[in-house]
Amino acid sequence: MRIGIDLRMAGLEYGIGRYSVELVRKIIELDRDNEYFLFVRDENTFAKTNFVFRSNINLVKADYKHYSFSEQFSFNRLLNKYNLDLVHFLNFNVPLMYNKPFVVTIHDIIHHRLPGTKKSHFLHRLAYRAVMNHAVLASKRIITVSEFSKKEILDVFKVPGDKIQVIYEAATTVPITDSDVSLIKQNFDISKPYLIFVGVMERKKNLLNLVKAFDILKDKFNLNVQLVLAGKADSNYPEIQEQVKEIKYKKDLILTGVVTEKEKYALYKGAEAFVSASLFEGFGLPGVEAMSLGIPLVVSNTEVFNEVYDNGAIYFDPHDPEDIAQKINFLLSDEKYRALISNNAYTRAQYFSWDLAAKRTLEIYTN
Repeated sequence: MRIGIDLRMAGLEYGIGRYSVELVRKIIELDRDNEYFLFVRDENTFAKTNFVFRSNINLVKADYKHYSFSEQFSFNRLLNKYNLDLVHFLNFNVPLMYNKPFVVTIHDIIHHRLPGTKKSHFLHRLAYRAVMNHAVLASKRIITVSEFSKKEILDVFKVPGDKIQVIYEAATTVPITDSDVSLIKQNFDISKPYLIFVGVMERKKNLLNLVKAFDILKDKFNLNVQLVLAGKADSNYPEIQEQVKEIKYKKDLILTGVVTEKEKYALYKGAEAFVSASLFEGFGLPGVEAMSLGIPLVVSNTEVFNEVYDNGAIYFDPHDPEDIAQKINFLLSDEKYRALISNNAYTRAQYFSWDLAAKRTLEIYTN
């Protein structure tokens, strides 16, 4: 078969970009029979992903922004040019006029559940609805990343349940030494035990409640810790980054900005715990990455986090900074309990595998 894969979102900075790179890396490693056409925004940037290219792999430049006229028309023409038997869109941005067989990955439907997550005008919201509806209804199969997301999609779109396959994401193996941890602490002026959050600083991450809880943690429980927020600011809500800096204990708040994959894993490895007060996720990949290093989690008591993290986490009410602080303190103040959650986290992380994800995705391609 001639299989196209939309890799325009491939990158290392956020969940979908990470998913795109790791899944497709494994797919082309495993499959030497089908011919692949990988559509990327920029060949030079994509080269940094260190893919192994064999004779059945073709790299195609497709520098078309999402929700753009060029995506709808030029990208559509480009896809048709290659006479593909199947296309896998790794996000829901499928050109509305593309009417050949395709599979789509839908990570979540946050824009249905949390309106206003992005600052956008009416036409953008209209475009989102149209594109999402086309992706769901016209696709041959839908891949999603959790049972929670599958349930959400079924609730909104009423498609047959057997059209949707759940394929979990996984952590990447990144070797980290004690020297790497020491260096990252030095580079970011981390001088105390610390909590780590990794992700884009967007509204759904609920960072304001997390930093309020951090103040309570210092005031009420007198914990001598730092809070590290690793990730880029959300261009739609730049004020979030400014607001989190206004907390009482700002001297113990560290904003790293965008970090490399190695820096990210070094930050995980050195942390006392991974924390997330997120209100809505399709999966929660950073938590799984932290668990793969045996780092215990303290996270929102949401359905998807319970599904994915299971007993590798302690759960709190994300709307209550007092509860967030209490649960973090509970973990940090009891070494035996922290060791138990750490062991549970590492064990749980072994359940997720990019190799298995690629094999299950290939089954969908061939069936």
